[in-house]
Amino acid sequence: MNSVTKYICLLFILMGSQSIAAPLDDPTRSWDIIKLFLGSFAGAGSALLVARLNDARKLRRENLASGNLALLTLRDQINDFLEFPKRFRHDVANPTRGPSTPVYMLVQPDLHAYTESGIDFSSLSFLMERRKHIPKLNSLVFSAKLYRNLVKLDGFRNDAVLALQEKLAEVESTKPARTVKDIERVAGPLLTANATAAIVALVTHARDDEPIYRQAVAELREALIDTLGPWWWPDWLRKRYPKVVKEPALISFTFGDLDMQEDAMPPWPKQLLEVIAEQDVSEEERSEAIQPPVSFVPTGTSSLVTYRLILRKVT
Repeated sequence: MNSVTKYICLLFILMGSQSIAAPLDDPTRSWDIIKLFLGSFAGAGSALLVARLNDARKLRRENLASGNLALLTLRDQINDFLEFPKRFRHDVANPTRGPSTPVYMLVQPDLHAYTESGIDFSSLSFLMERRKHIPKLNSLVFSAKLYRNLVKLDGFRNDAVLALQEKLAEVESTKPARTVKDIERVAGPLLTANATAAIVALVTHARDDEPIYRQAVAELREALIDTLGPWWWPDWLRKRYPKVVKEPALISFTFGDLDMQEDAMPPWPKQLLEVIAEQDVSEEERSEAIQPPVSFVPTGTSSLVTYRLILRKVT
């Protein structure tokens, strides 16, 4: 530090000491200094408070957008799922096929395009700041896994059915297969087993998945409302007086039209139900000794045990 700098610092120290000492002799000067300090602190505090409020509003808008994007993706997946059992059940229940038709010949290839977007779980990390919301994300994770399995299983079903049709077409001009025994001879046991296993697994999806999607939607919306809603309005008051305080603007849901409800669906073919019953008995016997590593199994729904026959082929 050079001499000029030392002189300036000493001058500021002397000026500060005089300003502090002045109030001992002059009450007016003392009040002016107090007002100066209070005004400075008030201005800096107000600026900091406004900046924090703006940051909080911006973060809330970002979290709300992330939550709505997750709900939008989940809605697209649910729409795909609701369309799937409608197409699948009408296909397997086609009245032109008799009761003796093998299970692997109950369906035709389906070229439906599923949504390719997936839920960005990292964008929902703000929900994990509260411990009570972490279990609610389990159903969302499980529904995403079920949707991925559904898409892969449906693709596997298409491949198996197309391969079966190609084999039958190859012998159509020379020695056409007209009986079940001839079809199984031409297709081979592996292809017929793969097609049957895929169809049975898809029946499990169509039968058991909807409650899981409903639970995922309900728990995600509940966590978003609790996190993004007013902090000063407790949850029990929100449930008792839902219209007093405006809730966050979240995407709404509907679970299909009337023609997608269970009552409007055709019954499952008898031969398909028999195969499913035989597999359920077999799976129950084996599941007592070997449990699959499933971290979340909702009440009243089947686990991923039913996919064991073809899990290695679709994952």
